Amino acid sequence: MRTVHSVIKRTPRKYLAEIVMIDDYSNKDHLKGRLEEYVKQWNGLVKVFRNERREGLIQARSIGAQKAKIGQVLIYLDAHCEVGINWYAPLIAPIAHDRTACTVPLIDVIDGNNYHLLPQGGGDEDGYARGAWDWSMLWKRVPLTKKEKEMRKTKTEPYRSPAMAGGLFAIERDYFFELGLYDPGLQIWGGENFEISYKIWQCGGKLLFTPCSRVGHIYRLQGWQGNPPPVYVGSSPTLKNYVRVVEVWWDEYKDYFYASRPETKALAYGDISELRKFREDHNCKSFKWFMEEIAYDIHEHYPLPPKNVEWGEVRGLDTNYCIDSMGHTNGGIVEIGACHRMGGNQLFRINEANQFMQYDQCLSKGPDGSKVMITHCNLNEYKEWQYFKNIHRFTHIPTGKCLDRSEVLHQVFLSDCDSSKSSQKWEMNNILSV
Repeated sequence: MRTVHSVIKRTPRKYLAEIVMIDDYSNKDHLKGRLEEYVKQWNGLVKVFRNERREGLIQARSIGAQKAKIGQVLIYLDAHCEVGINWYAPLIAPIAHDRTACTVPLIDVIDGNNYHLLPQGGGDEDGYARGAWDWSMLWKRVPLTKKEKEMRKTKTEPYRSPAMAGGLFAIERDYFFELGLYDPGLQIWGGENFEISYKIWQCGGKLLFTPCSRVGHIYRLQGWQGNPPPVYVGSSPTLKNYVRVVEVWWDEYKDYFYASRPETKALAYGDISELRKFREDHNCKSFKWFMEEIAYDIHEHYPLPPKNVEWGEVRGLDTNYCIDSMGHTNGGIVEIGACHRMGGNQLFRINEANQFMQYDQCLSKGPDGSKVMITHCNLNEYKEWQYFKNIHRFTHIPTGKCLDRSEVLHQVFLSDCDSSKSSQKWEMNNILSV
């Protein structure tokens, strides 16, 4: 409701056609009769539509496009936002000049505990960032480049971004339908922000971030629990989405995704023939063109990954114990846990650059000199490991020590190599997502 109130109060009334709310099969009582009574105060300006099953945010947005029939431009907001003063005109102006422009406000952070508003971190000296990704398809923000700055006369002008975060954007309604909305095969959430970004750029449109349009957004608070995917969707919907996106849009670059996410190679991602036909019919450009002309700076921050030597779970030889990141990142300590064959926090890879990795994190010696930590890394860091498959050994090159474990204490650590110690013997078993 805070989102709705802020939109009504801070948007010139003559430009506000309707506010459409999509209830994605919620089980919350206060979103039923109480909500319907509350929105009556706006005499039809605010409308609630209810999905007959849980669709997830991707298809809920496509459904919203079909339900919103009055306005010329669709503006998407997450449910937990607050628009800033004068948010509307700077967001819409580029679309008025070019109907194939899709615009994104600068997203500030609302602290969910006290509602304080803070600018989002990262970016350049002005806080301006471009939307990006690493090769395992994790969302990233990179500073605005000199090239983009020189394309503008002032700091307040919109600037090009290779990708959007996905929750907040504006697009002409007819143009969104011409693009086919989101790929109907994408389920629940994940990857849709990249899919629409690639489709816009490669098929003749443009994606612009608009510094003068500010919208605050509450990010998930600690302890937030999401809903599991509905039964009809099956497992790994986000990974399947990623695979669909790279198979349709990345061309030969998809090999780099599979190097970063080897567990997805056997995923059944469904029929993409219509999407490939769309690319052909609309003379959409190649991903190579996109990487060279629009996303030219991503290589600097996220270089193309080396090939994997081995990947999968790292299991203590002849045991049921595996190395597990326990969800730790950026200096957290890895542990030993019961092998579950589900990948995730137990999925690792060792590449030709001697990096021992999980997604965009590398294993290295912890601050105590013994335990093993996991921390964010680029391709030039933490080239520290060798795996000798024939003798089941991981060696830490800088120290000459071996990867060891204590199943009693659930610890992973470095110790002097000893070929007689069974706790220093490991095997890597491939795990494929299902």
